[in-house]
Amino acid sequence: MENELKKRLETVQERIISACEKSGRSVQSVRLIAVTKTHPAEILQKLIDLGIKDLGENRVQEIQAKVPRLKGEFTMHLIGHLQTNKVSKVLPLVKWIQSIDREPLIAKIEKQHQSAEKINALLEVNSSGEVSKSGCDPSQCRALAERIAGSPALKFCGLMTIGPLEGGEVAVRRSFSLLRELGEQCSDLAPGIELSMGMSNDFEWAIQEGSTMVRIGSLLLGERQ
Repeated sequence: MENELKKRLETVQERIISACEKSGRSVQSVRLIAVTKTHPAEILQKLIDLGIKDLGENRVQEIQAKVPRLKGEFTMHLIGHLQTNKVSKVLPLVKWIQSIDREPLIAKIEKQHQSAEKINALLEVNSSGEVSKSGCDPSQCRALAERIAGSPALKFCGLMTIGPLEGGEVAVRRSFSLLRELGEQCSDLAPGIELSMGMSNDFEWAIQEGSTMVRIGSLLLGERQ
């Protein structure tokens, strides 16, 4: 399993390098987030041992179960929808929340936050317009970004989106391009706006559209268990 994992990681890293070269970008400008949902803590530990620094989980319960068992240097990102009643449980365990998308959630985080260190925050935007997707409407992006930037508990770092499932490359690129444009409109709120976009099936397009974080799960770890 370890050799297979190492090979998969090398393949993903090679594809990231290739996409960066085609886009005239430095490979250092793109961060790999290993999405480890449904996989046991042992797999996360193997990734950390292989040099992966950033791990992404969708569910608070999984973060609670896995983080205390991990050793070494790593950063945990919550990338899934966050319910307000789970905020107090997840805040001590993550450095990043990539799925902030509404005012009540921001207010709840501010109420529950007890650390002197702010949580790194990405505003999730529904840039594809799909009803099934979470994220704020693009028209709300600037106002919510300003709200996060002024928060005592959150550090506004940029934007996140999930590409559309249908419509092929044109629709996916349109969604990513919109997020990049929204990021440019918020560039005065944070130095070096992060754009978290691109997953296993579309991360190369995302890199070409300006992504700084790609969230890779199945390409690294196989299908969910």
